[in-house]
Amino acid sequence: MEAWFDPFLRFADSPWSYLLVGVMAFLDAILPIVPSETSLIACGVFGTVAGSPNLFLLILIGAAGAFAGDNTAYAIGRWAEPFATRRMLSGERGKKARAQAENWLNEYGGMMIIAGRYIPGGRTAISLTAGIVDYPWSRFRKWSAVGAVTWATYATLLGYWGGAAFKDSPLKGIVAGLVAAAVMTVLIELIRRVIAWRKKRRAAERGAVEREKPDEKADEKADEKAAE
Repeated sequence: MEAWFDPFLRFADSPWSYLLVGVMAFLDAILPIVPSETSLIACGVFGTVAGSPNLFLLILIGAAGAFAGDNTAYAIGRWAEPFATRRMLSGERGKKARAQAENWLNEYGGMMIIAGRYIPGGRTAISLTAGIVDYPWSRFRKWSAVGAVTWATYATLLGYWGGAAFKDSPLKGIVAGLVAAAVMTVLIELIRRVIAWRKKRRAAERGAVEREKPDEKADEKADEKAAE
């Protein structure tokens, strides 16, 4: 094991590692640039290699931080919409993110609150937009709890896998976990795009059928007149 990793292992062995994971998971729901997933994966690797931090506690604290962050973003969207729109969903990119999040909530509801945790920036846009459009908080907190637990479990287990695969090289374990997370993110985004494309195609086909119906009726009337 690399000697220069010893300070990181000592940090991971302290209660500060749990605080770091919880705070980052909380902030990531409001500031998407915060590397909460990276911190969970890294601590999961250290927990597997050195036995500390405890993986179960990592999941519990990471999920609690993520749940608190999601609901804070929801509250900002609901009670401070002007601030959310001006500061957190500003610019053309922010407007597109809000519109997309609103469409996702309308079409998929709670399932998109869970899936949004795995899409870069998705968790923030969806939580804020849910508050802005008055998505029922009772439903939001239920789905955000499920999303927080599954996300924290997923990230910690990626760290466990990386640590188990590279016990003599924690850095390789962290890199492996991050690469696996990136691949999963790309796959989820591809699946989402395919589903959206298929839905649009079906809608276009239905629209074409609806447009043809009046013409068919007109042809029938013309045939009846001709028969008379």
